[in-house]
Formats: sequence, structure tokens, C-alpha cells
Amino acid sequence: MTTHRKRRLLRKAIQLVAHVVLLTVWLFSVKAWAETLYVSDTTLEVILRSGPDVSHRIIAALPIGTTVTMIGIENGWAQVSLPDGRTGWTLERYISDRPPWKFTAEKLAKEKERLELQISEIETSSRELGQENERIEKELASLKQNIEATSKKYEALKKGAANYLGLEKAQEKLASELPELKTKLAEAQSTYDKLQSSSNMRWFLYGAGVMTFGWIVGLIMGGRRRRLLSDIYK
Repeated sequence: MTTHRKRRLLRKAIQLVAHVVLLTVWLFSVKAWAETLYVSDTTLEVILRSGPDVSHRIIAALPIGTTVTMIGIENGWAQVSLPDGRTGWTLERYISDRPPWKFTAEKLAKEKERLELQISEIETSSRELGQENERIEKELASLKQNIEATSKKYEALKKGAANYLGLEKAQEKLASELPELKTKLAEAQSTYDKLQSSSNMRWFLYGAGVMTFGWIVGLIMGGRRRRLLSDIYK
């Protein structure tokens, strides 16, 4: 859309320059049109006669700006031919090699109006392009922000995914080691039970030994006491 408008704006600018150049060339090259002459604007109208003096009959009254072709000149009279093919004579001073100023002014006014219209269109297109460029710049800025936000989210997700993969691997490792851990736990429980049983037995034997030792000591101490008593009463 933007490229098309730029091309259209460039095309209009080129056309404008071309028209100005052509108008300039036309203004400065009027005299080069040797055969094309005009009824001058120094009078209201020009009388075309059948001969080179006022005694000849009138053929036509030519309004200002009528184009004629010069055929010849005789005693201040110009013989001319009209666009419709008629020929006649009129005073040479009423024939000019330039268009009447009125026509030139009107033509220039129309050209000026047309050029002003083109300039207005170009300015409008330029404003539209400026607005379009501003809108595109805003969209690019918004897009850049979205890209940055998306990049941050991506990095966060990437980091989270890495953590998740690490946890998943750790879980898989624990799951693979779980049977072995259960086996080791069972072995440890069995060993503990055996040790516990052995410890209880030791304590039982220790208690029984203490009781036996006390019983023996009691017997010994009782025998001695009886002997002492028997010695005393003798």
C-alpha cells in the first residue's frame, strides 16, 4: 500500500514538472510557428475582405484569437487563409505571431488551477503517507514490545522446562533406584530385628546371671552366718 502511494506521488510530481516544462517551451517557442498566426487583441474584431483595400467586399468578421495562415503581404495588407479554407485580406497590423494575451492569460489561469489541484492532491497524498508512516512506526514499536515480551516468556518457559526436565530425570532415577532401596531397607530392617533380638537376649542373660550371682552370694553369706552363730553359741 505504501509503495503504491509513493509511486503515484512520484508520477504526479513528474507530470507536474513535465507540464511546467511544456508550458515554458510553448511560451518561448510561439514565434517559431511561422505559419500559425492570430487575430490580434489590439482590436475588437478584424474584417476580412476579398482584396487588399477597403473597397473590396467583406468576407467575414474575425474575432480576437482566430488562427490564420499567412499567404502574402501587399501594401500593409495581409492575405490569409482561415481554418475552414476561406481566404481573404486584412490589415497586417491586426495579425500577430502570438496568441492574444487574454487567451494566454485564460490558458495560464486554467493551467495554474490544474497545477494547484495537482499540488493539492500531492500534499494530500503526502499527508496520507505521513499518517501511514506514523501508523506503521507505532505498529513496529508495538510489535517490538510484543517480541521482547514473548522473548522473556520464552526464556522463562525454557528455564522452567529445563527445571521440569531435571525434576523428571531425578524422579526417573529415584523410580529406578526404588526397588534397590526397598531391598536395602528390608535388609536393614531384618538386620535391625536380629540385632534387637540379640540385644534382648543379652539383657536377659545378663539379668539371669545377676540373679544367679546374687543367689550364690546369698547362699555363701547364709552359710557363713550360720557358722558364726554356731560358734557363738558353743
